[in-house]
Amino acid sequence: MCSYCGSPLPQGPIGFRDVCADCGRELHACRHCGFYKPGAYRDCAETVPEAVKDKERMNFCEYFRPNPASVKDGKAAAASKSAKDAFDGLFGR
Repeated sequence: MCSYCGSPLPQGPIGFRDVCADCGRELHACRHCGFYKPGAYRDCAETVPEAVKDKERMNFCEYFRPNPASVKDGKAAAASKSAKDAFDGLFGR
Protein backbone atom coordinates (compact mmCIF):
# COMPACT_ATOMS: atom_id res chain seq x y z
CA MET A 1 0.00 0.00 0.00
CA CYS A 2 1.05 3.56 -0.52
CA SER A 3 2.47 4.60 2.84
CA TYR A 4 0.93 8.06 2.43
CA CYS A 5 -2.69 7.41 1.36
CA GLY A 6 -3.14 3.63 1.78
CA SER A 7 -4.08 2.80 -1.81
CA PRO A 8 -2.61 -0.40 -3.30
CA LEU A 9 0.64 -0.03 -5.21
CA PRO A 10 0.64 -1.09 -8.86
CA GLN A 11 1.63 -4.66 -9.59
CA GLY A 12 4.84 -5.16 -11.52
CA PRO A 13 7.96 -3.02 -11.58
CA ILE A 14 7.90 0.50 -10.18
CA GLY A 15 9.90 2.98 -12.22
CA PHE A 16 12.13 5.71 -10.82
CA ARG A 17 9.57 8.43 -11.53
CA ASP A 18 6.30 6.55 -10.89
CA VAL A 19 3.81 8.24 -8.60
CA CYS A 20 0.75 7.04 -6.68
CA ALA A 21 -2.39 7.29 -8.80
CA ASP A 22 -4.40 8.54 -5.81
CA CYS A 23 -2.15 10.97 -3.91
CA GLY A 24 0.61 11.74 -6.43
CA ARG A 25 3.49 10.91 -4.06
CA GLU A 26 6.65 9.27 -5.40
CA LEU A 27 6.66 5.46 -5.21
CA HIS A 28 10.34 4.63 -5.88
CA ALA A 29 11.29 5.59 -2.32
CA CYS A 30 12.74 3.71 0.63
CA ARG A 31 9.38 3.74 2.44
CA HIS A 32 7.93 1.49 -0.27
CA CYS A 33 10.94 -0.84 -0.56
CA GLY A 34 11.04 -4.39 0.76
CA PHE A 35 14.61 -3.82 1.96
CA TYR A 36 13.71 -0.75 4.06
CA LYS A 37 14.54 -1.59 7.67
CA PRO A 38 14.61 1.40 10.03
CA GLY A 39 17.36 0.96 12.58
CA ALA A 40 19.54 -1.20 10.33
CA TYR A 41 22.77 0.15 8.88
CA ARG A 42 21.67 2.89 6.46
CA ASP A 43 18.10 1.78 7.24
CA CYS A 44 18.42 -0.95 4.61
CA ALA A 45 18.62 -4.75 4.75
CA GLU A 46 20.67 -4.65 1.52
CA THR A 47 24.33 -3.61 1.42
CA VAL A 48 23.81 -0.33 -0.40
CA PRO A 49 26.99 1.55 -1.37
CA GLU A 50 25.58 4.98 -0.42
CA ALA A 51 23.04 6.08 2.15
CA VAL A 52 19.81 7.59 0.87
CA LYS A 53 19.24 10.77 2.85
CA ASP A 54 15.50 11.28 2.38
CA LYS A 55 13.68 7.95 2.74
CA GLU A 56 10.36 9.46 1.65
CA ARG A 57 11.47 10.92 -1.69
CA MET A 58 12.25 9.34 -5.05
CA ASN A 59 15.74 7.89 -5.38
CA PHE A 60 17.77 5.99 -7.95
CA CYS A 61 18.66 3.00 -5.75
CA GLU A 62 19.18 -0.04 -7.96
CA TYR A 63 18.32 -2.39 -5.08
CA PHE A 64 14.72 -1.11 -4.83
CA ARG A 65 12.10 -3.84 -4.75
CA PRO A 66 8.46 -3.04 -3.92
CA ASN A 67 7.53 -4.22 -0.46
CA PRO A 68 5.50 -7.41 -1.03
CA ALA A 69 3.13 -6.38 1.78
CA SER A 70 2.44 -3.16 -0.13
CA VAL A 71 1.60 -4.67 -3.50
CA LYS A 72 -1.84 -6.21 -3.22
CA ASP A 73 -4.81 -6.85 -5.45
CA GLY A 74 -7.02 -4.57 -3.39
CA LYS A 75 -7.69 -7.01 -0.55
CA ALA A 76 -5.13 -5.34 1.72
CA ALA A 77 -6.77 -1.96 1.26
CA ALA A 78 -10.13 -3.41 2.26
CA ALA A 79 -8.59 -5.21 5.26
CA SER A 80 -6.85 -2.03 6.32
CA LYS A 81 -10.09 -0.07 6.07
CA SER A 82 -12.01 -2.64 8.13
CA ALA A 83 -9.25 -2.59 10.78
CA LYS A 84 -9.47 1.21 10.92
CA ASP A 85 -13.26 1.02 11.18
CA ALA A 86 -12.94 -1.47 14.07
CA PHE A 87 -10.46 0.83 15.82
CA ASP A 88 -12.67 3.86 15.33
CA GLY A 89 -15.60 1.82 16.68
CA LEU A 90 -13.77 1.47 19.99
CA PHE A 91 -14.06 5.18 20.55
CA GLY A 92 -17.55 5.69 19.13
CA ARG A 93 -16.41 7.70 16.11
